[in-house]
Amino acid sequence: MRQTNDDFSGKKILITGGTKGLGLATAKLFARSGGELFVSYRSDREGALKAADEIRACGGSCELVEADLAEDGGIDKVFDAVEAKTKRLDVYVHNAAATAFKDLLDIKAHHVDKTMNITIKGFILAAQRCVKLMDGGGAIVTVSGMDTLRAVPRHGLLGAAKAGLETLTGYFAHELASRGIRVNGVNPGFLATDSTRKYLGDFFDAFNKGFARTVPLNREPALEEVGEVIVFLASPRASWIVGQTLCVDGGLDFTMQIAPATD
Repeated sequence: MRQTNDDFSGKKILITGGTKGLGLATAKLFARSGGELFVSYRSDREGALKAADEIRACGGSCELVEADLAEDGGIDKVFDAVEAKTKRLDVYVHNAAATAFKDLLDIKAHHVDKTMNITIKGFILAAQRCVKLMDGGGAIVTVSGMDTLRAVPRHGLLGAAKAGLETLTGYFAHELASRGIRVNGVNPGFLATDSTRKYLGDFFDAFNKGFARTVPLNREPALEEVGEVIVFLASPRASWIVGQTLCVDGGLDFTMQIAPATD
């Protein structure tokens, strides 16, 4: 079990999409440091309750917020629920994402609305709400993706949205720095999550093994390895990092996708 050296005792932390994958791994790390978590989820109530128990077992508190961030008012529903419990927020992690894995020529208007509502519109509205709750300072961390760095089949819409999110991360960093709010992001490359399993289907296992052979470390990543960087960016140790999206991808962004023959 990985541990973090940061102390988030009494700190209020909101993570969208915080009951699965990277969001859950990150929530657990914050909880191990004493954080008081608010995590949003869309529909899987049973899975969310299980995730909340796992977070609490790590030592922190956890409040669940059910909301569909693709719908108008979804982000406000999340922040309204948080404000009903606390008037202070110390960390916000914009992690939730969803899209239709289709070629751009097959994308429909409602696919665009869903993807952009969560990733772009949702982040803008969330950052605006954070300003009120982070009076005196705080940290915002966004989660991007490898589809901003290279062409990934059927990821054109999400890649465009995530690229926009990285740009917004820099702009909000400049606008909010004077308020003591630092804004940064992570680009985690390829991770084994529900989303990537759905995207790859029957090809997941083969792709995952091929990926591990390609990156310099020659292994698969742990979700916690990316989560620890999110925790770091939210901590005072990252006080001089502003407006950056850090590649936390095991060297994927500078690796040619060819695995040499082995004996």
